[in-house]
Amino acid sequence: MSGRLPLASVTPVFFAFTALSAPSFAGSYFDSVRVSQVLQAQTLVFDDRFHAADSIYRQMIEADPDDPTGHLFRAGVLFAEMSDAEENLSQPLFMQLLDTVDILSNRILDTCDNNTAAWMYLWRGHARSYRALWESKFGSSLRALKLGLSTIDEYEAGLKRDSSVIDLYAGIGSYHYWKSAKAGVLRWFGIFRNEKDKGIAELRLAADSSLLHRDLARSALIWVWLDRKEFDSAIALADDFVQRYPNGKTFLWPIAQAQFRQANYAQAAETFLRLRSRLELSPGNYHNLIECDYHLAKCYTWLSDNYSLNLVSTQFREYRTVIPPPTLKRQSAKIAYLSRLTAQ
Repeated sequence: MSGRLPLASVTPVFFAFTALSAPSFAGSYFDSVRVSQVLQAQTLVFDDRFHAADSIYRQMIEADPDDPTGHLFRAGVLFAEMSDAEENLSQPLFMQLLDTVDILSNRILDTCDNNTAAWMYLWRGHARSYRALWESKFGSSLRALKLGLSTIDEYEAGLKRDSSVIDLYAGIGSYHYWKSAKAGVLRWFGIFRNEKDKGIAELRLAADSSLLHRDLARSALIWVWLDRKEFDSAIALADDFVQRYPNGKTFLWPIAQAQFRQANYAQAAETFLRLRSRLELSPGNYHNLIECDYHLAKCYTWLSDNYSLNLVSTQFREYRTVIPPPTLKRQSAKIAYLSRLTAQ
């Protein structure tokens, strides 16, 4: 489902001009121009304007190909787009960009000051996180786990070099929370400590005080509140993003999930319908179309709304025969449910 995991008023022409200022790897690593570029591109990603965000990062790379920042965040845009489409559309370029981040950050670490080093370790940790996210969605769950657990070494190395780089806590907080949340029985054996509260505090610190990760940390907290079944908090925070980024789908997903899990089926159905109407603007994402129709069918069943339930059944029949084989496999249980519905 889009919106998992876990990134428009200024035109790319502006950035084509400002990106001509090359960064200096001394003193403070980030200047105001690059901060503005990264933050503006983030807003474009949140609003599903992936190509516009990609344009900004390509201009950053062109202006300074030896700075890993543009390479890393361009990989982030590609993953956001692949996640939104639920298709492995850009794997070769995605992996190439992450390889470039590793090469460039290692090169800079040989000679840089402590502040720059902290940012390089942050980028290295993020590169591993992106690889882990890709593996969890399109590759191996075991490799995803190993990569995810390895990110903390990079983030902590960054803190040792410069603890004033609060952005590191966006990665550290996510690690501490989700490592604890997913550890299960391993916590009982003392293999992993329960550091959920620590992770939440770190994410809040990043949301309040980081340079580039304030919205990213706040968006991460939405999924934390969902995991903790604090549904009202998840909805309130996600709705704030929806109001700011009205064209995006990312933050409608957790709202729909929270409403559904609250058994607020009427509102959940409305939100899934909003998502479905946006999916129809870019046909072909059958994975998420099935996701919407499955939950709509469940909602209408609970609401005893047979008329709307029949509409869902009719819509599913219209595309059932053209669902791609990978989607048939990934969504087999929900397809089976919808198929039983159409047979009634």
